[in-house]
Amino acid sequence: MAIFEVMPFNAKVRESIIRGATPLEMKRAAVFEAGMITLRQSALLKLSEGLTTVEEVMHGSVKDDL
Repeated sequence: MAIFEVMPFNAKVRESIIRGATPLEMKRAAVFEAGMITLRQSALLKLSEGLTTVEEVMHGSVKDDL
């Protein structure tokens, strides 16, 4: 089962790129302003649906640094 993290591109994300934001600031803009689901959140959704295990979540994703 694959997990994905796709950064949606909206005005807030665009603004953060233009102003030279750090990758973490860009990710925060995408999550909080554009509704991005992080890799860890994607893995946890699969876990809650019974499609994966805790071990796979821990191995296949990293802690969100938001």
